[in-house]
Amino acid sequence: MISTNNVYRAAVGLLWALVLWHSWCCRGLFVDGSAFVVNIVRNEWFFDFYPPRLFAMIVAQIPVMTAVRLGATDLHWLAVLLSLGLFGLPTLIYQFALHRAKQDPVLMAVVLAAIGVVFMTTSFFIVGEYNSAYAIAILTAVHLATIRELDTRDALGLLLIGVLAIRTYEAMIYLGPLLAAMVAWTLWRQKARPLVPTLIYAATALCFLGGMWVAVQSVVHPWSESHLNETYDTAKNFWQNMQFDLALGSALIVIAWGLLKPGDLAGPRPYFWAAIPIAILALSPLLGLTDTLVRPLAKSQYVARSAAGLVIVGMVIFIWTYRSGAAERLKALSALSSPVVARRFLALACLMVLAELPSDLFLTHTWVAYLDALRTTVRTHHGVVAFEDTPLSRPPHILLVENWALSSQSLAVRTKPGDGVIAPPRGFSDWLPFPADDPPNLGRYFWREW
Repeated sequence: MISTNNVYRAAVGLLWALVLWHSWCCRGLFVDGSAFVVNIVRNEWFFDFYPPRLFAMIVAQIPVMTAVRLGATDLHWLAVLLSLGLFGLPTLIYQFALHRAKQDPVLMAVVLAAIGVVFMTTSFFIVGEYNSAYAIAILTAVHLATIRELDTRDALGLLLIGVLAIRTYEAMIYLGPLLAAMVAWTLWRQKARPLVPTLIYAATALCFLGGMWVAVQSVVHPWSESHLNETYDTAKNFWQNMQFDLALGSALIVIAWGLLKPGDLAGPRPYFWAAIPIAILALSPLLGLTDTLVRPLAKSQYVARSAAGLVIVGMVIFIWTYRSGAAERLKALSALSSPVVARRFLALACLMVLAELPSDLFLTHTWVAYLDALRTTVRTHHGVVAFEDTPLSRPPHILLVENWALSSQSLAVRTKPGDGVIAPPRGFSDWLPFPADDPPNLGRYFWREW
């Protein structure tokens, strides 16, 4: 029989092992991350350019800013510490959710499914604050679903999460009111409402509504109209992320089966069919041996972030319904009260997370190779380097290239003032943080090889 305590320990150990590995590989430099490092060391202060996401930005940058204030000048270490903060924040929030859910295998299965279906399939772009916003939504839902009585310490913990949610990501435009409504529902169903924790939970609901207001303002008055339009345009391309598609497909098979034939959830058939996309997911890195673009792709994780938010909404509603009186009236949810069904759900969620590991390791390996090629090119050239003359312009490295970020990435890995700066491809006319032939002076900050 699968133990929730053992699953909790294994999941937390695995998640933090991945955080350390991804940080060591400097995955935080992917795309926008390199611009973060450059701006942090130029100003020796937090890179806080976007107020609607300010709180998540600052918290994630605490490790790198601490090192900067202590006098660290090695860009290599600073890239590691930036990655640690970016990966560590959502991982810590998911850990709290797992800890809160570990007495209920169904809730633990939902948290693991959020990690496997959403976090591990969209977090290669870890600099995106949506990673933390989605974790906040899952933690809040699990927290509220497991309240037996109102407690001041628990209320204060959730209030901190609510404050963080005020300025984390535009997805709070729909997550904020949903979570605020769940807080209100939790207060309403309590038989006893001590004054202090009740007021704290009410303040938390207001924080979530505040997050919604900030998100609305960020859409009505966007920092970049073109970026907002691009977000809308690319949202429908979530299908390009095969990791997301396969993990979500597996979950949808069991959900659909449970709605149509809830009695079958106690048997192996739904899980056998759900295991097929999971098996394909686990084997998907083998597609990297071919020339086809049907493979795990780092950049495709970014385009799935909007659809991932809708999946999180579905999970929050599921948790809410599961813990409400409606669960007893719905055959599909009442079936989850069976220990056998609950354990099967948990086992399937565990398989989802494990099936993501091969593609995660594959993509991290491709990033390490890309970063090596980038560093070698920058170190062995002087002045402006034409992108077309570098190995980055050819497969497989080109699959990780973001045109506007090439100059920032070059500057982040320079070992001396005369090292080269890679220019964007010829004909590229979109926004650039600085011209390749006039990079900012980072002073004493250089990349040091270990």
